[in-house]
Amino acid sequence: MRWLAGATCGGMLLVLVMGAAVTNTGSAEGCGRSWPLCNGQFVPEFTVATAIEYSHRAVTGLESLLVVSLSIAMIWLWRRERTVVVLAALMLATLLLQAGLGAGAVLWPQSAVMLATHFGVSLIAFASTFLSAVVVWEKTGEPGARQPVVPGWFRNFALAVTGYVLVVVYLGAYVRHADVSLACLDWPLCNGQVVPPLDGATGIVFAHRVAALGAVILLGMLAYRARQVDVGATAAAWAATFGVLQALSGALIVWTRLGLFSTLLHAGLMGVLFAALALVVMRSVESAEETEDEVRGVQLGLPVSERR
Repeated sequence: MRWLAGATCGGMLLVLVMGAAVTNTGSAEGCGRSWPLCNGQFVPEFTVATAIEYSHRAVTGLESLLVVSLSIAMIWLWRRERTVVVLAALMLATLLLQAGLGAGAVLWPQSAVMLATHFGVSLIAFASTFLSAVVVWEKTGEPGARQPVVPGWFRNFALAVTGYVLVVVYLGAYVRHADVSLACLDWPLCNGQVVPPLDGATGIVFAHRVAALGAVILLGMLAYRARQVDVGATAAAWAATFGVLQALSGALIVWTRLGLFSTLLHAGLMGVLFAALALVVMRSVESAEETEDEVRGVQLGLPVSERR
């Protein structure tokens, strides 16, 4: 189970980065308007664009088998666990949605809005496989210590930060798919100005930069609060660290004028940042559920061993 969970998690991150490679190398139509075949063939004649798009599809197909296998195995072994059922369902749902959006992007011309949505779904798909791997690792190892009681405000704050980061990610993906990434030709200034004209492409890119700065600040606050309540502190610290690295990789994209390495690094860092953030949310929700079970057990007069 650990090998399967690890391979599924790593495979989904690879799918996410390869999808970014397809976008940033202009290979989205490497297989033409043909899906699931490539240029009408199972194994097409390869050009560079075809090879990039075809390899992305092949890896996605293998990853789909891993996701289905892991979901079935988790439900078979721990079907009474609510967290397991939710994560398995989320993995399968995002897999189908991701495949549908990918097929739609090939068969019909898509707007930047829909292409950005595709990246957002891919991010959630990776986070769900990461959380599933964490759950598998914990359930096949030694029982861990009980989570401390988490204040309701912390759970709500973690959820709010996660929602905000998703909005920032969506805006960034829109910037890339709308092909306006270099509307600001320098960093941290925008075309030599602290506040540039806010109309058109420049305004969109500047809004993304301001929103990204807000995300870095919120992630730092979340890490500080997580350490105070002792819930998901390590994951929150990693999320804050990746938030800073993500911002710097955004600067690298500008400095290298959309260099392939910098764009792929940006996508990969976003994936692990969101996964760490999702783990903080899961820890806070689990702690809140355990607290509710404890209170309910006391009210029913159950012994301590039966309250969870």
